[in-house]
Amino acid sequence: MNASLQAIRVFEAAARLGSFKDAAEELSITSAGVSHHISNLEQRLGVSLFTRKNRKVILTVEGHQLAQATTAGLQQIQRALDNLKQDASRLNIDTTSSFAALVLIPLLHDFNNVHQNIDVEVSTGETAVAKITTLSIRLGDASLVEQSSLLKREYFNLYGTSSFIRSMQQHAPYIVYLTKWKNRKLPDSPWSEWLLANDGSLQNAEIRYFDQELYGIYEAIAGRGLVFCSETLVSDFVKAKALQPMSHQSVGSRLCYYIPTQSWQHSTKMQTFVDWLRASIN
Repeated sequence: MNASLQAIRVFEAAARLGSFKDAAEELSITSAGVSHHISNLEQRLGVSLFTRKNRKVILTVEGHQLAQATTAGLQQIQRALDNLKQDASRLNIDTTSSFAALVLIPLLHDFNNVHQNIDVEVSTGETAVAKITTLSIRLGDASLVEQSSLLKREYFNLYGTSSFIRSMQQHAPYIVYLTKWKNRKLPDSPWSEWLLANDGSLQNAEIRYFDQELYGIYEAIAGRGLVFCSETLVSDFVKAKALQPMSHQSVGSRLCYYIPTQSWQHSTKMQTFVDWLRASIN
């Protein structure tokens, strides 16, 4: 049986994204075009590849079997194209705004000095990008993440400037910035656990929330309060003595940074970057 490469590409995108609409957007074709390619492919094969449920599509057993083969095949083709194209050295990274601004971008200078043949481009957003050619770095629930995808488990502490901490008795009340994640499926930061571990020592705290740790950290650096955030994000500020922890007793959390898919294991430059990043942030 002959099937066009376009039909295979359309099926692979729909299977990976779980949506005909999202596949159409990624491939710059219409949703009707995606449906047409899938229907033709199903007719040629004589099997159903998807179960249609309202706006969702779910792979059948046969669809899963074909998806494994098409994803592996297209990844192999993509690797070959990467090696042939002039921009084969480009590495696209997609991550959260906070991780990009406070961890990744400051570290890239060191990476570029060692790996001058890899050109890293960083984009940000709070939703993971499902593309074979993009390495995505996300904040997630460590209990749901495979060990091979894990970058770092997150520990949290309370931070402020040394001058603010010294003058805290004059602030009544003083502000503590916490984070409410845009992704409501993420575990909460371990604020209650930190209070228990530190004897509930904060008496006059007024709690305020941001949807990204980045904003609370900048408020704390400006001397307008304390921020409860992950050690990973404030590491450079602590080293530079712009912030200091309120306590030596940090607390663990259910949160971690991880890579949602393992497609990076099939790319030499992605593997190089992941190995370097793991060593750098741990």
